[in-house]
Amino acid sequence: MKDTSGTDRELLEEISILKGKIKELEESEARRRRSEQTLTEAEDSLRACLENAPDGVYMVDMEGNFLYGNRRSEEIIGYRRDELIGKNFLEANLLSEASLFKAVELFQASTEGKPTGPDEIELVSKDGHLVPVEVNASVVEYMDQRFVIGFVRDISSRKRAAQEMLLEKEKLKTLLDNAPFGMLLVDGKDSIVYMNTKFTELFGYGISDVPDITTWYGRAYPDAGHRNMVAAAAKEDLQGAGPGPRKSRVFTVTCRDGTEKVVNFIVSVLASGDYLMSCDDITEMRRLESQLRHAQKMESIGTLAGGVAHDFNNILSALMGYASLMQMKMEKDNPLRPYLEQVLSASRKAAELTQSLLAFSRKQPVTLAALDISSTIRLTKKLLKRLLTEDIDLHTALAPDDTVVMADRSQIDQILFNLVTNARDAMPRGGTLIIRTDVADIDNGFTRAHGFGKPGRYVMITISDTGEGMDEATQRKIFDPFFTTKETGKGTGLGLATVYGIVKQHDGYITVQSEPGRGSTFRVYLPAIRAKTGHDQETAVPLATGTETVLVAEDNEEVRRFMREALQEYGYRTVEAVDGEDAINKFKERSDIDLVIVDSVMPKKNGREVYEVIHRADPRARVLFISGYTKDIILEKGIEDGELDFIAKPLTLDKLLQKVREVLSR
Repeated sequence: MKDTSGTDRELLEEISILKGKIKELEESEARRRRSEQTLTEAEDSLRACLENAPDGVYMVDMEGNFLYGNRRSEEIIGYRRDELIGKNFLEANLLSEASLFKAVELFQASTEGKPTGPDEIELVSKDGHLVPVEVNASVVEYMDQRFVIGFVRDISSRKRAAQEMLLEKEKLKTLLDNAPFGMLLVDGKDSIVYMNTKFTELFGYGISDVPDITTWYGRAYPDAGHRNMVAAAAKEDLQGAGPGPRKSRVFTVTCRDGTEKVVNFIVSVLASGDYLMSCDDITEMRRLESQLRHAQKMESIGTLAGGVAHDFNNILSALMGYASLMQMKMEKDNPLRPYLEQVLSASRKAAELTQSLLAFSRKQPVTLAALDISSTIRLTKKLLKRLLTEDIDLHTALAPDDTVVMADRSQIDQILFNLVTNARDAMPRGGTLIIRTDVADIDNGFTRAHGFGKPGRYVMITISDTGEGMDEATQRKIFDPFFTTKETGKGTGLGLATVYGIVKQHDGYITVQSEPGRGSTFRVYLPAIRAKTGHDQETAVPLATGTETVLVAEDNEEVRRFMREALQEYGYRTVEAVDGEDAINKFKERSDIDLVIVDSVMPKKNGREVYEVIHRADPRARVLFISGYTKDIILEKGIEDGELDFIAKPLTLDKLLQKVREVLSR
């Protein structure tokens, strides 16, 4: 019997070894399955990532044939993946003509292992529109094969935003370049990074002239004191300031050509820390404001002067009237007669002063008629010469054309006398005076230069002297009433103010041009008309007595009493009324009134209202208006049309009686 124990052990050992190998195989298979599961899961995750990637992902072989495309790739160009798989991307009409060559270069570079991207190309979508994309490509190896993977990002929105931003930038630049005010953009280092066209036009500086704020301050504000003030104001505006505009500042800027301009500045701090300085030239506006303030001042003073003269005329009417009555009743050899004549002489001078005030206030009575200025100057030349000293030469240069205006002859003479006298006083050591006449047109250029003027055709009177001249400060005041450069007691200060008032009353303008030591030139512009001048013949109306009944309506008691006594002295019967309503009632109560003398301004009813009531009651009634000036609104139209009889204050005995007789004798 054989011994089998050794054989069994060997068999058991082999079985054990076999079991171990089986176990190893099972474990290896388990690991393989786990690896496959892990790989499958990784592939699923990768596929999910690719499918849900925000960018398009394409995979092509080394020949350029499509192998794969994710969901986003379909959205970018509109093709389904199955429409592209197997097609060559260079031959599928997916690229614009402009991008084809560049795409070939990128593909070749990526197949050679060279880094590419991001690069911009244009794809053509399925519906034919261009899609701008950004591409990154690289070569990968998978299962012993090489592929090119491209990551494509649709940048249409970014392109549109960039284009819109560019358009906005261009629009903003256009607005800034064409803004009606100057603009500077200054960075945090005080360097000027932008200057618009208007800024250069305003001041003459370019960005190369003033590259930074320090240089700008040095050139624009050469005076150290002024420069320090501007710098301090700028520091105050910018210190701790957040985004937004600051308050405006006004400074005088010296331009590149040396001229000075008054400029309004506004600084705006930007969110970036830079600041924008805008500026506007207000030189002309300041000049016009100054002229407006001067005109308003003159108008106010004129209103006051007119009111004072109007009231003063009432006083003079009584004073001169009673003095005239006394003179007529006084014997020629009366020892008091010389004193009375001095009273009348002083009263007449006072009356002339009130006429000057009224002329300045443009409320002086005027009689307008066609008047040739050249002829008027020619006739008054000898008289003007007498106003001058022997060492002053007078020359005239009169226009050959018609120089006809509608004017009051006496007031034109007054303009000439006052301007010639003013020129004489400006040439104490002699000189030359030239009077010219021309026909000139006032246009928009004149209006812009002077701040006034109505376009049209004007007769221009130019009076030039070679005298001492005036500085700008004096020129701004010469038309002010009571302003004089003469020594105390040698001038009233009403000469040029009177000229100014007469010119304005004739709807004209006056300018002055002068420099110290270089004389002065005054130019008077009066509206020209196309008409022939006539020659008025005045027929003196002799003083005569009368027996008619005259209603005197005057609220000033002194004037009313003088007219009553003067009329009664010369045979007239009188009825008195103290106001407008009283005048109407007295006229209605009596049927024997031949003439109504009515003041234009009275309580209760003014003169025009009295006239209208009386005229309705009796259209044949004679009415004579009296007033200190003719611009009372109730009389303006009627008197200018020659519709109403009128006599101006101050009243004198002969003037009153002549006018009364003239009206009653019609």
